[in-house]
Amino acid sequence: MTPEETLAALPIWRRTPTLVPLMQGRTNRNFIIQDGDERYFGRMGVDLPHHDIVRANEQACAKFAADLGVSPSVHYAADGILITAFLDGETLHAADMHDDATLEATAAVLRQLHSRAAPMTIPARCGVTSCRSYLATTPDEELPVPRESIMARLDESTLEGDRLVHADIIPENLMRTAGGLMLIDWEYSGRGAPETDLASVISNADLNPSETRKFLEAYGPHRPGVLEQQRVALIIREALWALAQLRHAGPQGDLVPYSKHCIDRMLKEFQ
Repeated sequence: MTPEETLAALPIWRRTPTLVPLMQGRTNRNFIIQDGDERYFGRMGVDLPHHDIVRANEQACAKFAADLGVSPSVHYAADGILITAFLDGETLHAADMHDDATLEATAAVLRQLHSRAAPMTIPARCGVTSCRSYLATTPDEELPVPRESIMARLDESTLEGDRLVHADIIPENLMRTAGGLMLIDWEYSGRGAPETDLASVISNADLNPSETRKFLEAYGPHRPGVLEQQRVALIIREALWALAQLRHAGPQGDLVPYSKHCIDRMLKEFQ
């Protein structure tokens, strides 16, 4: 069956649903689903070992995030399919992250995300560990910096955290709704140190020192050493992610310019 036929055949609909495909995600297929008067967001994907994406983990994290009130409620989750409530809102873009009010709202949604411990069944996540995993499968000739230099720049893994961490807070994974900011896309999430998400915002939004200070003040207490460790690791990880995606999926959509941006950002860490 096609993805549309598979989703339409799920035994959760009250009527025959209509599906509108969205622009294909880099690692999944996405749809808007209309079931009578109700709208849903549907996603289909398979496990991707080269990105350490496990759909069962994504679904568990999405459910816990929904319980925390920072992500849409989950309507169905099984066999690589995730159906959530449709968010009526606006996806953020890079320029939005340099606005003080948006930084404060982002800090607020992260405080809520980190407000209680995640289930121990959710696997640990750490930027350093992710980097080491990507390095193990990236050929030397693809690396923009010698492997030894990258390894020397990375710190030890931080695996003692017990909060749910999104770990991939690019602006497009934040949505502005009438009820406030919401987080979407839990493919890379897990259980870890809250500083992982703070670092994800700082690195992926390219915050300057003044913006970083305002963002951290809005969030509250954190460990500067772990934050810096994760900031460096996530900058490197995003570049290695882009190289892996190019290797496995080819130059789809805006991946080539995005990869160049990530690699250029990584190179600044080695100047």
